[in-house]
Amino acid sequence: MNDNSWLLLEYEDPRYRIPTALRARDVRAARDIGWVEQMRPFVRHFSAPGGLVLDPFAGFGTTLLAAHLEGRRSIGIELDAARAALARERLQLQQADDARMLTGDLRNLRDRLPTIDLCLTSLPYFGAPAMPETSPQQLYGQLQYEPFLEQVHEIFRSLRDCMKPGGHVIVMAENLRLDGRFVPLAWDVARVLAGLFELREERVLLYRRIAKELAPGEWHSNRSHEYALIAEVRRETLDVAAAMALWHEIQAGGHAATLRGSLARRLAGDHGVVPADMDLKVDFDATKLQALLQFLVERGFALRCWQRPLRLPVDLEALRERDYIRAERLDRDGRRLVVDVGWT
Repeated sequence: MNDNSWLLLEYEDPRYRIPTALRARDVRAARDIGWVEQMRPFVRHFSAPGGLVLDPFAGFGTTLLAAHLEGRRSIGIELDAARAALARERLQLQQADDARMLTGDLRNLRDRLPTIDLCLTSLPYFGAPAMPETSPQQLYGQLQYEPFLEQVHEIFRSLRDCMKPGGHVIVMAENLRLDGRFVPLAWDVARVLAGLFELREERVLLYRRIAKELAPGEWHSNRSHEYALIAEVRRETLDVAAAMALWHEIQAGGHAATLRGSLARRLAGDHGVVPADMDLKVDFDATKLQALLQFLVERGFALRCWQRPLRLPVDLEALRERDYIRAERLDRDGRRLVVDVGWT
């Protein structure tokens, strides 16, 4: 892989396509299957020979086949049992004995997984036609966008426990057009990943498709590109000086907060601790919490809870069981400061 920000996909090897007989047995005619050629460069570049690749939305096993062809072991997870069975047949036909296909949900299977070197997947798209019996546990079964994104967040949060430090999470995603409306799915998923891992880069994947001229004022495109979002599994270190300056401001403002967590331990003398964020605890008091959140917003922080953006005033009772709100500020020099405001 070179440093071009794009990857042009021009040729799909017929040897690695899903066989016609298997495609015919799928109730959805095996629609929207990615190319093996789409996945191979990422497998090759972001994992070592013999490494373990995971696809948590494995579908018909395309990522697993790409891993096999590059000499890597792989595990796929697919919630649709019929689709998983077809994927196993496809992999058997390719003699991919180093690929293992599991039926289920990553959130329930994570304790059974070994340490993963690379997570590489294509995200199921919101708004894709679903069968009437599709489970709401499946992303295709979500009827509203915000619950869809929240479910994506839950799945990748579960993934964190399985990943090797320094490993990579790469997600293929496309912005959508639904009923004439532009839906920034790829960019919203990037924000989800950035809240869990360190978002590093992107590649724009390009496909050659027949183009037609648009009449003046027409705006739709042929959707001939998607994004590969590249994140690294690592704890981002906290800018302690910036955090302490903010803490002194909070104290001077009279906010009844207590400093907890790794930063508090470091200040207490444990210099082996490398803090990643600033952890504050406050009483669950609507007035005090709203005042502290207002203070942070005025200093350039954005508020989120489980990746859902929040606006002031916050409905705290609706979030009480979520335990904390994350405040995040990104400065123009690239420095990021994260404050978790929790309650007791």
